[in-house]
Amino acid sequence: MTEPKKPPLSRIEHDLMICGIEAWGILAYATGDRDEDGNPVDLPATVLSLVDRGWVTIHRIEPWTAPHGKKGATYSEPLPREEIPAVLADPATWDDPQDASWMGAITLSATEAGRDILRG
Repeated sequence: MTEPKKPPLSRIEHDLMICGIEAWGILAYATGDRDEDGNPVDLPATVLSLVDRGWVTIHRIEPWTAPHGKKGATYSEPLPREEIPAVLADPATWDDPQDASWMGAITLSATEAGRDILRG
């Protein structure tokens, strides 16, 4: 019996999936906005397609303070699907304000199905 063929990923989809498996892969830094041929890419639509295929979940990056007082960040619970288009449409999701303390707005987290895509 042969294994099912893994779907091909565009460079942008691949970069986003790598973001989803990295610890603290900040979405704004995941990839450029051009495909392999230099054409503009609709990043929000691409991210949403990964969500809809069940390969990633979207999380806000939230400030957090450890019990001993050290400041850091943590992931929120996965955002509900119906909230994601508005979050992805917000320019603040993608823009780095050039502030050293900025830790990103959202991140991706690969699901087990998403990890399988990259393993294939």
